[in-house]
Amino acid sequence: MNKTILNILIVVLSLLLWIPPQTAAWGAPRVAVLYPEVREPYLSVFNNIIRGIESRSGSQVIPYALPENFDPGKVQKWLSSRRPDSVITLGSRGFQMAKSLENRMPVIVGAVLLAPNGLSGISMAADPAALLRNLKTLAPRTKRVFVVYNPADSGWLVQRAKDAARENQLELLAFPANDLREAVTAYRDLIEKQLGDTDAVWLTMDDVGGNDKVVLPMLLEAAWNKRFVLFSSKPSHAKQGALFSQFPDNYGLGQSLAEMARQMNQGTNPATLIPTKDLQTAVNLRTAAHLGLNFSSEQQDSFQLKFP
Repeated sequence: MNKTILNILIVVLSLLLWIPPQTAAWGAPRVAVLYPEVREPYLSVFNNIIRGIESRSGSQVIPYALPENFDPGKVQKWLSSRRPDSVITLGSRGFQMAKSLENRMPVIVGAVLLAPNGLSGISMAADPAALLRNLKTLAPRTKRVFVVYNPADSGWLVQRAKDAARENQLELLAFPANDLREAVTAYRDLIEKQLGDTDAVWLTMDDVGGNDKVVLPMLLEAAWNKRFVLFSSKPSHAKQGALFSQFPDNYGLGQSLAEMARQMNQGTNPATLIPTKDLQTAVNLRTAAHLGLNFSSEQQDSFQLKFP
């Protein structure tokens, strides 16, 4: 090969290796990710979500950290200068910004506990279908599932759970409660008159049906004594004695948010708001043994968290 041509090839290859990923992706859709400026351990949560977005999006991902008292006008100017094709917002600060961007550009919300609100995105609430499938796998003798819930926050999840219950040969009995007093009254009535060893109670993530200070201790004691299954969407509940909890897989959540962004860029409207389907599982083995449940080594390997 001619020495001059060889030198030119070496220079070209060197330049290609030097080009950073975002520049190399020139022409690809641009996705801005707005996330809260926080410290560890919360920062790792958002970093994992962003890594998931980057792994799936096929786009130039442009992150922007929102300080505690951020200026929406400043963020809008930053977005105008970057001209993203879509915006993914994370956390409560991101959600605040998303509301101000609505109808201006494609926006997807994530990493925040939400009920349907007109925005597209993924709520941190676990998909009831996944919860009930897991319940049937871990505690196959379960026949009925009881849930006390705040209609404003968890009503949309209970509606989705009704179809999932039928698919898993379960009977779902749902009791709305508008405040903590109503929830406690409903739970006490269930404990005294209904719950037995083929039943389960689903603790929602709202502050009424799944209250940590009042409801959880009462149900943990009752579940131990009456040998019914208690499950939820908070890993701390499994640690304290619930049979299992399912909670978001942050990397997988990022991938799903990226897929929504891709659909928006292609002109496909994603669902308004969906629960998280990318989930990890925490199981309390002491509670399982008390209930007479034995999990295979393969099952135990699939649990991301095991207590105690």
